[in-house]
Amino acid sequence: MAGEEGAPIFTNVKKLFLVLDRALYVLVVSFCAAYLLLHLVERTSWFRNHLYHVLVQGGPAEQLRAATTLARVGAEEQLLRALKSANDSTHETARRALDHLWFNAAGSDAYELLDSAYQATEKQQLSEALVLLDRVILKYPQYAEAWNRRASVYWQLGRYEESLADCGRVLKLNPNHYGAWQGLGVCQLKLGEVAEACRALRAALAISPYDHATRQSLEKCEELLRLYPRLRGNSPPGDLL
Repeated sequence: MAGEEGAPIFTNVKKLFLVLDRALYVLVVSFCAAYLLLHLVERTSWFRNHLYHVLVQGGPAEQLRAATTLARVGAEEQLLRALKSANDSTHETARRALDHLWFNAAGSDAYELLDSAYQATEKQQLSEALVLLDRVILKYPQYAEAWNRRASVYWQLGRYEESLADCGRVLKLNPNHYGAWQGLGVCQLKLGEVAEACRALRAALAISPYDHATRQSLEKCEELLRLYPRLRGNSPPGDLL
């Protein structure tokens, strides 16, 4: 009798588990479909341009969210456009997002090595930073930001020709890297190539027109050309900065 009374209970429990199992299956499938749809939408031009308009027109919190998402989906084109905005908050947020995008372009392992080199540079441990950057470049030769960081360290060491060469390599990998154009210009200025320095700095400002340091460097170059017209041609290297 006890077995017969327990049978309906068992059957009902079994049915309940089947219902729950089906509900869970539907939930999982729906979640996966929604995730896939979101993933596809994020890669569309419409979505990226929508975020660009938020970055240009939104408040600080909205701008930050938009720029973070644009960096995450690799929307360099939209961030470069925002960099030209006259609004300080817009172009500064876009700049930080581009830095994040370029620093993370080669994956987490490359980023960690690059960050270690950056920390060493901040502590003025430049020889250690160079060793780390050489390792990153050897392992990730297409990682533009690694070349850019090494160019910066060479600059700090006064090795301007090597810095110049690394800036050139950055620009082959990423012609939109305004920091490398700026680095190229100040290296050329140090080496006495003032007219070439002006061209490089103008290229940097064409990408990032509100970069104060680049504009100051360009003004100095242009003033030198006005004072010393001979510098428009080839001239011996000199300490012009």
